[in-house]
Amino acid sequence: MSEPIDPKFFRSVMGQVPTCVTVVTAMVDDAPIAMVIGSFVSVSLDPPLAGFFCTTGSYSWEQLKKADVLGVNVLGEDQIDVSNACMRDLTERFDGLDWNVVDGAPRIAGTTAWLTLTEHQIIEAGDHEFGLYNVTSMDIPEEANPPVIFYGGGYRTLAVLDIE
Repeated sequence: MSEPIDPKFFRSVMGQVPTCVTVVTAMVDDAPIAMVIGSFVSVSLDPPLAGFFCTTGSYSWEQLKKADVLGVNVLGEDQIDVSNACMRDLTERFDGLDWNVVDGAPRIAGTTAWLTLTEHQIIEAGDHEFGLYNVTSMDIPEEANPPVIFYGGGYRTLAVLDIE
């Protein structure tokens, strides 16, 4: 029988898996809500589905689940300050940010990609829930803005490898 998995070591191992940095947004009771998510993933092309994981019992997640429409803002390499802002107190997350409501959800200016989602299914997954969502609209800028990623406990940017 194998030894139980140590949660701290598991977190360290999983920290070696790079993830995109996204801010999931919604309007709840006429106020913008935001939460930084590092687990956003494309699930299906037909039908278009995407999803992400949130800690069960997270106050921000509980608020987001109340919304009819969610926005996914994929942050660019120049938007680390946006990620940090969206980890402040819930009522201060949009302070100083350039945003407007598009297709029912807050869209942050300058992102590398934008999607709107409606709930398909919420699935229990250990101490998290997986929100599986229908993709209802999306957009990318005319000029690509490379994404910021999270790896090894910190923000990183991508570099193009010149391989011949």
